[in-house]
Amino acid sequence: MSPSIALPPIHRETLPGGLRVIVAERKGIPLAAVRLVLRGGSSLDPSGRSGLSHLVALAARRGTGRHTGEEIDLAIESIGAELGTGVDEDASYFGLSAPVEVLPRCLDVLAEMAGNPTFPAREVDRLRRREVAALAHDLDEPGVVADRAMLAAGYGSHPYARSSEGTVRSLGAVRRADVAGFHQRYYRPSAAFLVVVGAVRADEVLALVRRRFAGWRTAERPLPPIPPTTAPRTAVVVVDKPDVTQSQVRIASEGFARRSPDYYPGMVASAVLGGGFTSRLMEAIRVNRGLSYGVRSRFATSAVGGLFFVSTFTKVETTAEIVQVTLDETARFCAEGPSAEELERTQSYLCGLYPLSLETHDQLAEKLADLELYGLDDSEVGEFRERVRAVTPDQCREVGRRYFPLERRVVVAVGPARAIARSLERFGPVKVVPARKMV
Repeated sequence: MSPSIALPPIHRETLPGGLRVIVAERKGIPLAAVRLVLRGGSSLDPSGRSGLSHLVALAARRGTGRHTGEEIDLAIESIGAELGTGVDEDASYFGLSAPVEVLPRCLDVLAEMAGNPTFPAREVDRLRRREVAALAHDLDEPGVVADRAMLAAGYGSHPYARSSEGTVRSLGAVRRADVAGFHQRYYRPSAAFLVVVGAVRADEVLALVRRRFAGWRTAERPLPPIPPTTAPRTAVVVVDKPDVTQSQVRIASEGFARRSPDYYPGMVASAVLGGGFTSRLMEAIRVNRGLSYGVRSRFATSAVGGLFFVSTFTKVETTAEIVQVTLDETARFCAEGPSAEELERTQSYLCGLYPLSLETHDQLAEKLADLELYGLDDSEVGEFRERVRAVTPDQCREVGRRYFPLERRVVVAVGPARAIARSLERFGPVKVVPARKMV
């Protein structure tokens, strides 16, 4: 039996404005990792403006009421800190890593970015043009195109169907007023939380945060609810890309939300099926048939739903064959479940890997941010290995039958439609879309 993982002392407090603060005192390297998280993320992007939340996060550091973007860059670099931003379907993130002695100055910057960004028009326009150019470049990345097509097909009309980075068309339509309006509506302390991990004293950090973020006050309004996801209709989407010699393939079905009780059985079942070099799909596709160098399966979990998906690639002429082999192996798994040897090997793999995901202050800050975002208890970390070890073969088989792509599923293939579309008709009604529609 794997021992429990002990977390460092964790202190939590909610400030009068509603900002939730989480501080983990972790001895060791004198660094501090900080995460400021705004709930909502790209699921709040309005129709026709996907990518807006992404642009808001980028533009927030390009000027505040007290400093220009250049001054913020200089301030961060001169103290040896790193500052980054990111957005996914459930949240916007600001991440900082810095020596503990400069933490007060870093919190100053974060408080300004969260509560008082000025969004200079010239900077917003520059960032928008830069991001649009990067999106156009994505057209040369068949794997990226396939991932985007899978989200669109797997989630349908749900907000999760939209890429967080947006598209050339949607992001190109964004103007500074959209950016400022999004910030005004959704950047509020009651929808945010701050995580600090490092060689710090919690009482000192909490006192700092109270002072630095005291001026961040907004009108109290709940975030709009995000509807639950639904299972996709069985279909095949061929993203026409005539210039490639390999097809990128995704097979997706409805998954579950992060808080689902199926999380641990799903994680283990997916890992047995396609989670590593000794998985069933790898054995069937690479070792036995030589159809591809790589294949993976996983559950992508979010606040109100998720997807299960398999991703792989193959020669254009073997596109239908790799889909058939994947579906056959998946059906066999759901009928038989994992063997005792497969289950033991997979559980040992997952349990052995997990502590490595908590090694650094940044990694622990990210883990604590996920727990807070999804309303999960600290025991998710401490008892991870016990919960993985507790999964049974019957649970794996059951979760596979419930979520793996046996019936309602989407097959996405990025490749030359003329060569692959007809061969994929046996997996469902085929729709052909040009690749440029995905970026």
